[in-house]
Amino acid sequence: MNDIRLICLDMDGTLLDDDHATVPPRNAAALRAAAERGAAAVISSGRAWDLLREVDAQLGVTKYAVLSNGAAVLDVTSGEWMYRNCLPDQARVPLVELLLDWSLPFEIYCQGKNYIQADRKEEVLSHAFTPQFRRILAEYSQFPEHMNEVLPAGTVEKIHVFYVPPERRRELEETALGWGPLSITSSFQNNMEFTAPGVNKGTAVQALCKKLGLGPEQVMAFGDAGNDLELLRWAGWSFAMANATEEAKAAARYVTGSNHDAGVGMAIEQYLLNS
Repeated sequence: MNDIRLICLDMDGTLLDDDHATVPPRNAAALRAAAERGAAAVISSGRAWDLLREVDAQLGVTKYAVLSNGAAVLDVTSGEWMYRNCLPDQARVPLVELLLDWSLPFEIYCQGKNYIQADRKEEVLSHAFTPQFRRILAEYSQFPEHMNEVLPAGTVEKIHVFYVPPERRRELEETALGWGPLSITSSFQNNMEFTAPGVNKGTAVQALCKKLGLGPEQVMAFGDAGNDLELLRWAGWSFAMANATEEAKAAARYVTGSNHDAGVGMAIEQYLLNS
């Protein structure tokens, strides 16, 4: 029998259905059965923890959460932060001011919370994937008057820009990198995500596994996009969704069904529960 101890789950386009909010029943049932076999469910998301609370409630068996593309790892049961790699303030502060000046829709993940500047609320919410995800953003986000003033030094996990005009992407990237080294990635078309150098889901899961004494052959991972690549390459049991990018499929060892067809549940059943 496979000795899989962690199941790392990307959210949008992977574990969740096309509404970006609902876990298909087959996925939830498979993860609960896997937990009974000793395989812990690990949310592995680009999101902040507050935006994942409803997903956690649907699963009921989440043990750890890899957040903000791997900038932080949370022990869900104890509330302990097990790993952190936050944005340097010398880059974060001017980047936030630039995004405000350019009127780009963005949010900031900090200590598990999601921040959207109050005067940009409606513009940001208009970029939500679906009505269901718009509700989650509106209900679980913080809306300060002045973004940079409320963020404690050295605690920002990620800056997520929902939409950058294609003709301005290079300028934004080059300007941001001029303030210091950053990791810049995308998880869907026309968005940009800024984190500290070296931040990715693969690095964060490796740090978690080191603490738990686990190797890659004991990790099952699922993903569909650019912010999943390092994790898919590292995990011993890695699966790209049928709806994944070609890059994600090339990084993974296997391809499973689509997110809408509960491909996560399919693979857990075949490779763990029925092995």
